[in-house]
Amino acid sequence: MDIVEDYSEADADEHSVRRPNWLNRLIQMNLLLMILLIGVPVLLYCIIASAK
Repeated sequence: MDIVEDYSEADADEHSVRRPNWLNRLIQMNLLLMILLIGVPVLLYCIIASAK
């Protein structure tokens, strides 16, 4: 005996976990802050260190 479940696209949308809009913005802001606070200083350090 095989159990076959067929889901429609509407069912998939209901069951998918979506992040709230504010959470997406927070994650994007955290990524931007990490790039600015960590990536840019490391890049500048590498440029200055290689120039010497």
